[in-house]
Amino acid sequence: MAALAGCGDNLTPSGAFEVVGHADLGARGMNAALAIADDTVYVGSRIDGVPIAIVDISDRAHPDVVGAIGPDQGEGLPQMSSRELRAVPDRDLLVVLNLRCSPSLHGCAASGGEPENLKLFDIHDRRAPALVATYPVVGVDMLHPRSPHEMFVWRDATRVLVLMSTPGGPPSFEIVDVTDPHAPVMVVQWDPITDGGLDGGGNDNILHSVSASADGRVGYFSHQQGGLLLVDLSQVIDRVAPPQLAMITPPAQVLDWSPPSPMGPHSTVQAPGRDLLVATEEIYPVPYGAGCPWGHVRTVDISDPTRPTIAGEVALPENDKGFCSSAVAHTAFTAHNATVTHDLALVTWYAAGLEAIDISNPAAPVRLAEFRPEPLASVDHEDPGLGGNPVEMWSYPIIDRGLIYVVDVRNGLYVVRYQGLWGEQVSSLAFSEGNSNL
Repeated sequence: MAALAGCGDNLTPSGAFEVVGHADLGARGMNAALAIADDTVYVGSRIDGVPIAIVDISDRAHPDVVGAIGPDQGEGLPQMSSRELRAVPDRDLLVVLNLRCSPSLHGCAASGGEPENLKLFDIHDRRAPALVATYPVVGVDMLHPRSPHEMFVWRDATRVLVLMSTPGGPPSFEIVDVTDPHAPVMVVQWDPITDGGLDGGGNDNILHSVSASADGRVGYFSHQQGGLLLVDLSQVIDRVAPPQLAMITPPAQVLDWSPPSPMGPHSTVQAPGRDLLVATEEIYPVPYGAGCPWGHVRTVDISDPTRPTIAGEVALPENDKGFCSSAVAHTAFTAHNATVTHDLALVTWYAAGLEAIDISNPAAPVRLAEFRPEPLASVDHEDPGLGGNPVEMWSYPIIDRGLIYVVDVRNGLYVVRYQGLWGEQVSSLAFSEGNSNL
């Protein structure tokens, strides 16, 4: 087992990550998100033709691939990537978001596949998921194509809702009721630009990610080059039919830091019980993005939801402009996705691995620990867009029974333990993930 602490910021590390277990997933490479249901993990693929891996984690020290969800169940198809996965264990439900992956960025086929979609699986038998429904995600016409990109799963005692970003559009946001997985139903479609009045300028001005408050009444929308905004979802929660969504943050007061930064908000997660968000910014290397300096993390004060403001920022040494002259091609030291406790943010940061950040003082967030895994010697599918560095930590971290599960695009599934400041907030948690309220 290895303990790896934060370094490079001239601060004394006050935390560490310990590797508990690792599964290289057959050294296949191009791994996507994960979902956990009891002692089973499901790991998607960023490339086509590769099934969803089913991993036994009953022995946390030795996670073991025990099966796959393949073409016979509608996964691992040509041109299709199982990009996002969420599990609702007490309902025996696995939700998979499938999109067409890029030939240049991901190495996928240029043709084939099927309409992009959500697939809903019955996982009563955790090791033998059964497809029960496919929900297509399509544009209103050929001039307004949409692609499912990220999703947030919200549930209460009676309902399970999928909140999904669907750029370009309009509409670029959709809520789907999957309470009955055999009959998913569209609840509402909405667009921040055409319906909310958000500025529509910018080449990459898309709704990238959505999340919600624990009670589901407020949506946090990360609109690249459009800004971070809060949206009233209360009519959905109150079962008003048809529900009307409304901007809580007026268009003139959205939090937009692009420019000078090229992208703006990528994904946003609320700190439990606090008027505080943790926002990431994802900047890809050239030619897919602006390149170095890459994106970092911002803490956002939402005590006035009509005017979110940046409270503080935290970055890596590699995020500094001074590093750019030595940057390796197709490498991205950029923040990606976060899972947040009251005082600690766990953030995947591509080539920098997994970061633990103290957010107890939002005005001065501090890096506490870092985990950059030892890379595999080789994998079947190297990342054509981001393969300049052999570490590509990507998924939303999941805290399950006090341990952290995270997927590296290249190197597989890791089970790690965090020890240090605010460590009890992780070790005491039964379950938490940044992309659901489960």
